[in-house]
Amino acid sequence: MDWTTTKKLEEKLIQIDREEDLGRYLEDSESIFPYQSFADYFVSLEKVKKLTTASLVHASGIERSYCYQILNGTRSNPGRDKILRLCIAAKLSLKETDRALRAADEAALYVRNKRDAIIIFSLEQDHSVEDTNLLLDQFSEKPLE
Repeated sequence: MDWTTTKKLEEKLIQIDREEDLGRYLEDSESIFPYQSFADYFVSLEKVKKLTTASLVHASGIERSYCYQILNGTRSNPGRDKILRLCIAAKLSLKETDRALRAADEAALYVRNKRDAIIIFSLEQDHSVEDTNLLLDQFSEKPLE
């Protein structure tokens, strides 16, 4: 399949009216769904490749062995807060963070949600996880666990 945009993929998917055609569409998952998990997506990012796992562990505040399990894919469902901790620690953009959340089947950040708005602000300001949690606390929101 040579579809380059999400819109083109959506148009093609909507046109499918038989299960066999859906099967063929999904068989080409390498090009449609390049990342099968959060770990696949996260470790493929250039910003993350430049970091050591030890520095991610330290900056994220996630327990070492748990963080290694997340990054090597053995912990398949780390949860939204752990993903956000890693994204903030890696200094990912909002777009990259939302893609990471989607890769983990978690909800993207939503500007109409107070807690998410604070996290978006922190991402845009390149805050640390600790600074993000202080800001969440300042506005009476639950810190990233």
